[in-house]
Amino acid sequence: MKNIFILAIATLMASGCASVMTAETQSINVTTSNNKQAEVTVDDKTITAPGMVVVLRDGKDKVVKSSAAGCDNATPIKKEITPVFFGNILIGGVIGSTTDGVTGKMWDYTDNVEIACTE
Repeated sequence: MKNIFILAIATLMASGCASVMTAETQSINVTTSNNKQAEVTVDDKTITAPGMVVVLRDGKDKVVKSSAAGCDNATPIKKEITPVFFGNILIGGVIGSTTDGVTGKMWDYTDNVEIACTE
């Protein structure tokens, strides 16, 4: 009975931890406002937009950079605190939430970014 109780407590504590419950990386869909192709860079990864870029979920500010004519040359990627983090504050306390903050996994980046283009 004691082992079942310990297993239940451990499962409950892990269920709130963003470091355990979220992936190392996140895919972000990058598009242009004029639906034309543009070469863009995020975290030293170059793709052709529209397309997907995979970024490391590290909590750092991310920017989509473009040198395409008529398009913004820097578009910030918005981020917000993942809902799992709040569960960790309640269940894991200071230690769990600190781990999430240090690893950057308390943050979710927006799933879609549109680069403003005039042409």
